[in-house]
Amino acid sequence: MNEKNGENSVRSIQRAFKILLCFNWNERELTLTQITEKIGLAKSTVSRLLGTLETEGFLVKDGKSNRYKLGHNIYYLGLIAKESLDLRAISHSIMVEITKLTQETTNLYMLDNLDRICFDQVESPLSIKRSVKIGERFPVWAGATGKSILAHMDESVWQDMTKELRPLTEKTIIDPQEFINELKAIRANGYAVSVGEKDYEVGCVAAPIFDANRNVIGCISISGPSFRFPKDTDYFCSVIVNAARRISKQLGYYEKSLEHME
Repeated sequence: MNEKNGENSVRSIQRAFKILLCFNWNERELTLTQITEKIGLAKSTVSRLLGTLETEGFLVKDGKSNRYKLGHNIYYLGLIAKESLDLRAISHSIMVEITKLTQETTNLYMLDNLDRICFDQVESPLSIKRSVKIGERFPVWAGATGKSILAHMDESVWQDMTKELRPLTEKTIIDPQEFINELKAIRANGYAVSVGEKDYEVGCVAAPIFDANRNVIGCISISGPSFRFPKDTDYFCSVIVNAARRISKQLGYYEKSLEHME
């Protein structure tokens, strides 16, 4: 195979993957026209690729509606991938990276009903540090970690949580409307920040983790003593948001518009 043929093969593979990624939870069946519009290729090219994907069992075409849907081989590979996923295995190396970058403790929390549970931790190498016990349980309405999760839950849950508000420190938000406004801001920003809100001497930034069904399942956070926590948290927020996205992506969460291919 010469170099030009090799490049064409790679491009065809990339285009085939983009076709498969056109399907999502809200669009499980698509027509040739809809797929063509999504990836911006000629209908003839898309039709040829669809035929190949159908032959290989990655797509199925309904003869009556002429709509395509994901085929049995995708289902089979999905089952294998699901059984291979382990959240701690996926996230731990990323958490180690974060602690090396920031010198602060990194935690992974999982959502359990309306609580968050510490699932994994990489402690700061410094002598004064923030640490929690693995398995320790906290409510989702308090602190950056809880609010980063709560902000991406149904808003009816927000209203329920306003009934639970109580002062943990003088910085704890207990006004229901202020609390809801903060959750809206966290949802828009993609991360939460708190300093001295749940614990007087602790600063924290956190970002949510999502599964393949686009449900929030937990969060990842950086926390440390407030006297050492940066006043400008932009860098910490950037690091934690990037980490949360990497973990979510490996769990099957996909949130990226398909790029136009010439």
